[in-house]
Amino acid sequence: MKYFIILLYPIFLSGLQALGQKEFKKSLSGISRVEIETETSVRIIKGTGSEIKISSGCTDCGNDGVKIRVNEKQKDEEDEKANGLKAIYPGGTDNTGIGMIQQQDGGVLKLRDLMSHLKREGLVITLPASVALYIDAGSLGHITVEDWNTELELKTIVGEIRLKKVTGPVTANSSTGNIEADFSALNQGAPISLMSSTGNIEVNLPANVKASIEMKSTMGGVYSNFDLVKQREDGLKPVSGHRAISGDINNGGVKISLKASTGNIYLRKK
Repeated sequence: MKYFIILLYPIFLSGLQALGQKEFKKSLSGISRVEIETETSVRIIKGTGSEIKISSGCTDCGNDGVKIRVNEKQKDEEDEKANGLKAIYPGGTDNTGIGMIQQQDGGVLKLRDLMSHLKREGLVITLPASVALYIDAGSLGHITVEDWNTELELKTIVGEIRLKKVTGPVTANSSTGNIEADFSALNQGAPISLMSSTGNIEVNLPANVKASIEMKSTMGGVYSNFDLVKQREDGLKPVSGHRAISGDINNGGVKISLKASTGNIYLRKK
């Protein structure tokens, strides 16, 4: 009898997970850009279909693992006193079923989170990499994107931004969080800009990419194993001071701007 119960236990847990996880799906037919505003951490996963899927309850969106929230007391169950009622929010009416408001403006799908970061425990968003993506993770949210080959525009205040196997173009801004970007290749069609006031910026590039680099950290250091600073013709050593450090990789190409105020900048050849 005990053996039978043990066998059923994983099935029971998976059932609780499925019940607790809330999800929104929508076709992206005719959509070329998706804009998301939230106050929580976001993990973007490259999908194989033509729809966007948003799962509410990612407790580890800022790290390598994706863990969907499973509460021991089923916190996802609605308060019994709310039976027959619906949640209302000061920012608008939920038309997604997961506490967000969606609006389509031509080829742009806009999704705004109505829940506060105290209620929301992260979002896992799956969509095709053929659409341009804008994410504002608010004050505390982290942003993680992997395997993306179209336009990214990312913004957070305290949270970190992590990019893996991307090609650009990318515009990423964090006031105090670190920015890590690992590029598998470089799209030559539009520039790349990464900025953080007090966080560090770390960028990995393939050795064979073509790029024109500009880096500046007002109070931090700048480090690279690319040969960017050329010897002066008069034989004197180049001195950067508080000026930007610029140089070309493989005779130049798409412009990459890396700027920090007090954090360090690391540009690494893979």
